[in-house]
Amino acid sequence: MSEAPGFFIPFAETPEMGEEVYATIRATMAQEAFQPTDRRIYRVAYQHNGRDHVATVGERDIDGETVIAILETYSPGPVYMICTPNRGVIRGDPILAGDASAIVDFTRKGAA
Repeated sequence: MSEAPGFFIPFAETPEMGEEVYATIRATMAQEAFQPTDRRIYRVAYQHNGRDHVATVGERDIDGETVIAILETYSPGPVYMICTPNRGVIRGDPILAGDASAIVDFTRKGAA
């Protein structure tokens, strides 16, 4: 897995807008699903139904939607909430990935 970029939210026009969208997604997940940690995740490799998958912020997920954010929670072990427009951002529940084999965090530099 390659090095991650600085934190960003796809389609956000400014870093401030990205932070607002991210805060809204976090608040929604805390209310509707699980309380997320403060970790900012760029990519997660996981297994679903015996198949390997990789979800990367800004790229298409297994359903063909753009991944907007990946949040970490514990229930009791680590679970990753992969949020796309129709899975956790605008409506619906996030994709839950519990069997992660690799996680890449955003670097601390930059924002958009």
